[in-house]
Parts: sequence; structure tokens; C-alpha cells
Amino acid sequence: MRKKRILFCSEATFLNTGYATYTREILKYLHGTGKYEIAEMASYGMRNDPRAADIPWKFYGVMPPEDASDEEKKAYGSNPTHQFGEWCFEHVCLDFFPDIVCDIRDFWMLDFAERSPFRPLFDWVIMPTVDARPQARQWMATYNGADAVLTYSDWAGKVLMDQSGGSIKYRGSAPPSAHPAYAPVEDKRAHKQQWGLDPDCQIIGTVMRNQRRKLFPDLFEAFRLFLDKQTDDKKYYLYCHTSYPDLGWDIPELIHQHGLASHVLFTYICPETKKPFPSLFRGAVAQSPYTGKWGATLSNVKNGVSYEDLSSIINLFDLYTQYANCEGFGLPYVEAAACGVPVCGTDYSAMESEMRKLNGMMFTPAALYKELETGCLRAVPDNEYAAECFLHFFGDKVDREAKGKETRELFEKNFRWEASGEQWARIFDAMPIRPFEQTWGSQPRVAAPANKPSEEEVKGAPASQLAQWLINNVLREPHRLNSYFESRLMKDLMYRSSTSSTGGMYFNESSAAFDGNQTRHPFDFNVAYNQMAGLCQRRNDWEQKRYQVLQEKGLLK
Repeated sequence: MRKKRILFCSEATFLNTGYATYTREILKYLHGTGKYEIAEMASYGMRNDPRAADIPWKFYGVMPPEDASDEEKKAYGSNPTHQFGEWCFEHVCLDFFPDIVCDIRDFWMLDFAERSPFRPLFDWVIMPTVDARPQARQWMATYNGADAVLTYSDWAGKVLMDQSGGSIKYRGSAPPSAHPAYAPVEDKRAHKQQWGLDPDCQIIGTVMRNQRRKLFPDLFEAFRLFLDKQTDDKKYYLYCHTSYPDLGWDIPELIHQHGLASHVLFTYICPETKKPFPSLFRGAVAQSPYTGKWGATLSNVKNGVSYEDLSSIINLFDLYTQYANCEGFGLPYVEAAACGVPVCGTDYSAMESEMRKLNGMMFTPAALYKELETGCLRAVPDNEYAAECFLHFFGDKVDREAKGKETRELFEKNFRWEASGEQWARIFDAMPIRPFEQTWGSQPRVAAPANKPSEEEVKGAPASQLAQWLINNVLREPHRLNSYFESRLMKDLMYRSSTSSTGGMYFNESSAAFDGNQTRHPFDFNVAYNQMAGLCQRRNDWEQKRYQVLQEKGLLK
């Protein structure tokens, strides 16, 4: 029997982003079993990318190469979903013919596979980023259409199962782990001294990008409250491995507001040596202690640190906190635990699962509020309570060394790449290979849309009847009846307006959180007919292209 062909869609595995790291480690495990043929469709990697030279599986870069034509570059940049792989997905499928397509990202990054004309030809396994509850009805409808769903956390799985009434094909959680570089240091006091810090200082640390949902204003307030409450003469620091300027908060203003100029450390990076160094805030640009030259900046996504350096920075911390209103997972928790650093943070979303598995201190939110853009609940932290937790941790009743050892042991028990790789393999092994002649080698699904009726024929017809006629006779995909797609079409016909569409196609509405624009556009039967006819023609074109490729490759029987 031939090997199953698995196409993994994510960010290029030679990058150090969270999605790239997860995909790389899972594909390394799957490739090591020798059971599968594997391909990677890589966002932010170029076609024929030299950085992919050592990847042992097939690699498809999403971005046009540097020497691509202006026309190709313009086409790539014409739609924001193209960066996730939408614009080349069908081309990749016709080269690789996957049995299974996988994706591990946010809804608007992965839903192009659901909208593909080739969706009936492959099994679809997804791990969506579930960072809050409730999930949007449209997202749930998409997840319901997957052949198997995993989550990063147990909490996320419970949200999907509860909200779907158990209808989602949920297969469990497969959390990420930490890179082997993350490990405890033998002597924390000496380690602090090596980095130029007082060996007796106590540090609460965090690794968070400076963005809206990372609650730096509340963290600074909680830390200020803690400083005001503590009575010993030890030096306490808040260490923020973050970026400035960025998409989020005004860091220097927060420092000034709470009087923390001598109590908050940041990671700067020397532009010449690429070596990091901790420092009190010196502005967006600082002088490097390694070269004496100006130009050092705070760590950011484009100028980050290695796993080894970040492990060394985290080992400066006595306590790790993730102060966020939600998290899809929160990998720094696991990286801190791997370094033997006890953890604490907001008791909401994926953080609930992580902290319980690591026996961390949990800050019960003061409240939850509904976010306008997504309709999801977000946590409002209780800063007074957090300050009391900090006081308790640094008090005399906590054996912090023993707590660190316990945290490392719980990391080793609950967060292992091998265990998550086995989870993916179990799902793939349970999926039978469908005969090629029933999938990629099947006859093309080509059907012409019905002619548009006259205005008199549709005048006065209820929106429900028009929506069903359009799906049955114009789109020619009756399996979309009684779905979210039909209910949206019926609603838009009734309201005579519609929001933007993901990928420029009518299938799904764009999220306001993604495109920042929820302007409604005029929508009537004529617009709906053209949309459905366009989708029908798109399917016909790709199905004819598939048949042509089969002929060229001599795969027709």
C-alpha cells in the first residue's frame, strides 16, 4: 500500500515564529516515522527559497521569489489572504495530490482550504487557534466541516465541544513543547551576576509582544501595587522581553505613570554583535555595551534572539507571568517551565490549561467583557489580587527552589513534542486512503450555472427561496443547503447589504479583527447571482485544470 500524502499548511519551518516552530517539530516527528509522504506549504517562505535547502520533505514556498515579475508580485499583494497560501493552494494540490491537508492557524488563515474547489478531494485536519469563548458561529461552521479537529489546549477543546453540542469531530489536544535549549541553570545567583545584575535581586519576568491583548498597563499597575505593599529591602524588578515601538502600548508613558523607571528591565540587542543585554529603559535606541556605538534596539519580531539567548534571559526570572486578556496557547509559559521558573497569570482561555498542568498561581479575572470585533469574551485582570499573589510568592512561606524543580518536572510530564507528534500520527493512521480514482483522479465536477431569471420572476420571492435556488441552480453545490453559507446568503438578501468576503469570495465574511473594515455593501439578487455564478465558474475552471494535469501526467484510467 502506498504512503499517505500529507500537506501541512503553516508558516515556513525555517522561521522561529510560534506556528513555524510547532509545524517544524510535528513534521520532524512524522517524517521520522517513515510512514508518510510529507509536503509543506510555507507562508513567508519564497518559492525555491534557499533557506529550505536542508528541509527533508517537499517544500512549497508561498511568496514569489525576488526575481519574480512585477505582475506576479502585484497579484500576490492584491489580497491579504494570499500571504497565508490562498493564491497558490490549488497549484500545490495539483502537484502533490494530498490525501490529507492540515492547518494549525487562525480561522482567516486556514479557511481557504474549506473554500477550495478541491475540498471534496482531500481529508481536512485542522488545529484552529481558540483563544476565547464563544467562538463566532461562522468559525464554528467551518470547524464543523473538518474531518478532524485538534486544539492546543484542553480548555479550547471543551469550548468547541460545548458550543457545537459535540458535533465537531474533536480528537483531543496536542500542545507544543519547548526547544531543547530551554533548561534550568545550575546557579541562578551566579547567572544573574554574569548578566550584570545584582545576584540578590528578585525578578518577575514576561515574554510578550507589545500588542493590544497583552495587558502591559495592568501588569505595570499590579507590579507597582506589589512594590508598595512589600516591606523588605530586596531589589525587585519587572523584566519585559518585549518590543517598542510596536502595535501596542506606549511603554515609556506607562513607566512614567507608575514611577517604575528604576524597576523595569528590557532586552536590547546590539546591531553589530547581535548579542542581547538587559537594561533599564533607555529609549527606543540605546548604546551597545559591546561596541560603544548607538543603534541597539529592543527585541522585536524582525530582530529577535536565539533560543539559547532567550533561555538565558528567562533563567534570570524568579517568577514568570503572562498578563493577557486571552491566549491561543501562550508558549512562553512552557518555555519558562522548561527553565524551572514557576508561572502565574490570568485564569482564562488556554492559560487555564497550562497553569493547571504546571501548578501555577492563577489570577481570577475581575470580569469578562465582550469584544466588539469578534464577539468573544476577554478577561479583565484583578491587579490587586495579582499584587497579593506576588507578595505571597516572594514571602517566607514559599520554597521557591523546590517550586522551580516541581515546575520543571511538570513540564517534562505534560509538554513533550513526541506525545503531540503521536497524537497527529494516530489521527492520520485512522483515516483510510481513498482510491485515487475517487479523489484526484475522478471525473471533473463541471456544471453550468442556470440562466438569470427576469426581475419579474424573482420579484416578491422570499429570501429563503432565492437563496436555495441560487445554491442549487447557480452555484450548483446542493451540499451547502442548510449550512451557515445558506443562512448568510438568506440574511444578506433580506437586508439587501453584505459585509466584505474573505479572500474576495462570498463563502465567508471577513473578520473585522482581520481586515479592520466592516462597511456594508449593497446586495441584491443580481449581486448574489453574479457571486454564485462566479464561484461556479471558478470551480469549473479548476476542475478542468485538474483534468488537464491528469492527462499531462498520464494518470487517467
